[in-house]
Amino acid sequence: MTHGSLDKAGKVRRATLEAMKALGLTPKARRSPPPRIRNRENYYKRFVLGLRWGQPKRRK
Repeated sequence: MTHGSLDKAGKVRRATLEAMKALGLTPKARRSPPPRIRNRENYYKRFVLGLRWGQPKRRK
């Protein structure tokens, strides 16, 4: 046996969803995109469009 058996994986999330359903609640939608989507968008902006990130450089 390792440091946590795989038969218990997802136990808390499953119980939380069941409890929310019993109360008649629905889970909130994700606010930020998953990392794979976010990284793809950042790649497109930075390398394909050539946009710089951060604040614009200050003029002298």
